Amino acid sequence: MTRLKSNTPLCDTEAREVPPGGNVLSDREGYLPERLSHARCNPFGRKGREIVVRIDNGKVLRLFTNDLTSPAEEIAALYKERWQIKLFFKWIKQNLKIEHFMRTSENAIRIQIAVAFIAYLLLLLAHEAQPADGQAKIPPASDLLLIVKTHLFVRRPIPELLVPRAPRPVAPPGPLLALIECK
Repeated sequence: MTRLKSNTPLCDTEAREVPPGGNVLSDREGYLPERLSHARCNPFGRKGREIVVRIDNGKVLRLFTNDLTSPAEEIAALYKERWQIKLFFKWIKQNLKIEHFMRTSENAIRIQIAVAFIAYLLLLLAHEAQPADGQAKIPPASDLLLIVKTHLFVRRPIPELLVPRAPRPVAPPGPLLALIECK
């Protein structure tokens, strides 16, 4: 199942019955054109089905599927569920910073997502645990994440990480360094 662009034609169409009052506006069978653009041939030459649906926000979508037997409402509901899955993965990529999955097995993906959720929740807990006294401003969670990444192997409380350390005093030059500088 995929979405069709608004200008993609459907050839040799046969209209199908649409129940009134639903979110399905039209249902028809037909063929995609031989060429989808001037540079691209159509890889799908069999009969397909176009279902025009109005979604919750009023936008009209054209769905195309090779499922010629299922009811149009069921196909629209499957597309909506599929879209929710896509939005979930988009949220994971943006908020949990998962660029790609390390492995492709179901178990490996579950573990990677679980670890990312745990890290995200620990970061939120650490952010919420920061004292909100008058003079110290709590940094945003994104800044706190950067601080934790930078000091990952340092064993200090997070409030100490938020306060910059004083620079180390510079030691006076030793006798060998003094001789080199004199020349």
